[in-house]
Amino acid sequence: MSKKYFLSICCLLLFGSLTIRAQVQKSVAPNDIPVPWYSQKISGCPYAHCSLASSLMVFDYYKGMSGDNRRSDAEAEAKLVEYQKNYFLKKRAPFKRRTSIAQGGYYYFEIDSLTRYYEHMESADFYMNKDYKVLRDYIDRGIPVLINVRYRGSTRGLVPGSHGHWMVLRGIDDTHVWINDPGRSADMRDKAENICYPIKKERGNPSYFDGCWTGKYIVITPKEWEHPMLAQNAGNLPPIDEVTEMQHPVYLRMTPPDIINQQ
Repeated sequence: MSKKYFLSICCLLLFGSLTIRAQVQKSVAPNDIPVPWYSQKISGCPYAHCSLASSLMVFDYYKGMSGDNRRSDAEAEAKLVEYQKNYFLKKRAPFKRRTSIAQGGYYYFEIDSLTRYYEHMESADFYMNKDYKVLRDYIDRGIPVLINVRYRGSTRGLVPGSHGHWMVLRGIDDTHVWINDPGRSADMRDKAENICYPIKKERGNPSYFDGCWTGKYIVITPKEWEHPMLAQNAGNLPPIDEVTEMQHPVYLRMTPPDIINQQ
C-alpha cells in the first residue's frame, strides 16, 4: 500500500469519525429540557389538536414527568379527551360558546383558560416576537416553549408550507433547535420526540426551523417549580414570582369572544 493511499484512507476515516461525533453531539441539546412527548392522534375522536397535546407535554413536565417517566399512550389519549369533552365541550370553560373547535384548533386564551382553571397553573401567555435570544433565555431557565409553525407536515420535517401547527421547543443552541412534535402517531415516537433541526437553511436540506416559525409562541408558567430538574437547578432559576413578572417581549393580544367571569 502506498504512503499516499494510506494517508488518504486515514483522512477519510478521521473525517467520518468527526462527522459521526458531530451528529452524536447534535442528538441532545446542551440545555435539553426532558419534556415528555405525546401524540395528538386520538382514535375515534375528531377533536385532537396539536395545541392541546403540546400543552399536556408542558403540564406534565411541570408535574415532574419526563421522557422516561411519562403517561402511557393510552393515558395521554384519555387526558386529551378529558380536556376536550369535560372542559371545553361541556361548557366548563369560562366561555359562553365553544369558540374554535370547528376551526381546527384552539385560540391562545383557551389554552390560557385550560392552564389556569383546569390545571391550576399560573398562566399561558401568548407572544409574537421572532427573537431567538428570547427563546434561548427561556430554555436556559428550564422553561419549555410552545412554538407555532407553518409547514408541509410532520412527515417532511420542518419544510416551509401552509399547514399551521404547534409543537414544543425543548432545546436550542446557536445553530439548531430540538423539538417535541405531537403530529406523529404514538408508534412513531422516535420520529417526533427530541428531533433536531437546523435553524437556518442548509445546502441540500429543505427542512429548517427559521422558515417555518411564525414568531408566535406560548409560555406556560406553573405556580411552583415541581420538576426535579428545576429543583436541582434552582440556583439558576428565578423565583416563580419573578418569572411571572418578567419583561416579556411585545405580544399581540386578540380580542376574545364573550367570556363568563370565572369565580
